[in-house]
Amino acid sequence: ALLLLVGAGLMTRSFVRLQQVDPGFEATNVVSMNIALPTSKYRGPQLIDFYDQLIDRVKNLPGVKSVAGINPLPLSNSNVSRRFVVEGAPFVPLADRPYAGIRVVTPDYFQTMSIPNLKGRSFTEQDRENSPSVIIINEALASRYWPDQDPIGKRLGFVEEESGKQVWRGIVGVVGNVRHKALETEVMPEVYFPFKQSPENYMTFVVRTASDPASMVPAIRSQILSIDKDQPVSDIMTMEQRVARSVASKRFVMFLLSAFSILALGLAAVGIYGVMAYLVTQRTQEIGVRMALGAQKRDVLKLVVGKGMALAIVGTAIGLVASLALTRLMRSLLFEVTPTDGLTFVIVSVVLLTVALLACYIPARRATKVDPLVALRYE
Repeated sequence: ALLLLVGAGLMTRSFVRLQQVDPGFEATNVVSMNIALPTSKYRGPQLIDFYDQLIDRVKNLPGVKSVAGINPLPLSNSNVSRRFVVEGAPFVPLADRPYAGIRVVTPDYFQTMSIPNLKGRSFTEQDRENSPSVIIINEALASRYWPDQDPIGKRLGFVEEESGKQVWRGIVGVVGNVRHKALETEVMPEVYFPFKQSPENYMTFVVRTASDPASMVPAIRSQILSIDKDQPVSDIMTMEQRVARSVASKRFVMFLLSAFSILALGLAAVGIYGVMAYLVTQRTQEIGVRMALGAQKRDVLKLVVGKGMALAIVGTAIGLVASLALTRLMRSLLFEVTPTDGLTFVIVSVVLLTVALLACYIPARRATKVDPLVALRYE
């Protein structure tokens, strides 16, 4: 029981810590959906024109506050990364260059997701194919390479996959960090590309609404069909649902351990009660003799409860040793909580001993009501 209670306690504390993590964006009242435009039908200008029309139409729907697109979306089990080099740094072979997460976004993405703009500017409609190549970086990348400098105006080099040439892109802004892969993973350096300079057929459409975002899905879908009646949408989900899904495995383990620990605690309480009740029955005559010779009720309580609690303390000590050894296997499941978290061990031990005390007290109280005359005749 104690081993299971410790495991459940550690998972509960870990899950609470995980729920307090700031994902870097505001998930309330945002709905997302995936749009995959076929490359046979949409290329270059057609691709950009489709998303321009869609954003303009959805933006004008009643109840819509902001609209944008991104690829890939945070907490979507998808990630794209590329190697880069900082302008002015010593030459580094391509294979040894660091990675940065690559996000292609439309101009209003940061506003739609409520990602704070820390320095510089956001993307605009003027950031298109024939304009200077620009990027926005996250705070993690800026603090790593320019800890005491302003990164605005600096440039990063990326090798284009198709041509194999290195293209320099100027930094025009710095935004807050976003937990892209999962809430428990470290923030990685990220670079945002403007959509019109790096158009993608596959985009996730995000819409911030004034009320329930799920209620806007039919209207948004109708706008997509009005542009292309054959274009489907998929993976429709609010951002709150995506955040909840990202911690679903941790929640399942927590509930599973909690259910088993409560069951074990209940069995322990019933077992202790049964053993102590049987002990009182077996020692009824002895208790009667003690009371006939002047033993007080508190003495009888101390006798019975002391016997039961001695066993409970021994069991708790053994359980603590086993827990210290086995909870180390849970290290990969925990977030900002150590497998030997002292507070959890103390609370669980107190809970278990309190339950044991109650299970001992009830038979002990019954023992204090034994009539010495009846006990002396007890067979």
